[in-house]
Amino acid sequence: MLHTAARYSRACLLSWALAACTGLSAGPEVNTVLPVAASRDSAWVRAKRALAGETFTLDVQDSLGGRITAMRYPSATAKVGTPAACRVHLAMVVSGAASASKVTTASQWVAPERMAVDQPQLCEKDRRETMDRIQLVVAPTP
Repeated sequence: MLHTAARYSRACLLSWALAACTGLSAGPEVNTVLPVAASRDSAWVRAKRALAGETFTLDVQDSLGGRITAMRYPSATAKVGTPAACRVHLAMVVSGAASASKVTTASQWVAPERMAVDQPQLCEKDRRETMDRIQLVVAPTP
């Protein structure tokens, strides 16, 4: 019995999907490439500013490699069934030169399983609107 429980825990930690261990499900990953009319360093600073404005928790900050990985968590009072319960996971790569750069982004929403099945459009809308606001900070329109 103990051996089975240990195997279950290891399987949960190593090989099961997000939903099997946490009760969460992830939506599809959406990839974008955003040209920025600014240096790589400026694009990096804008990306960090945009994520801070959207209250993302930064997991990885590699300024030399141009990588940022972050998650926006719901508040403790967010009710299941509302967009506030959705998380947004984001991975960015900033690359370029002195006069122009690009920001490559992979993002996806993560929500409680019940929401992911019954109302995936709520979290997708929230992810899309969040990414639109981030893009406005990173590459503002003239």
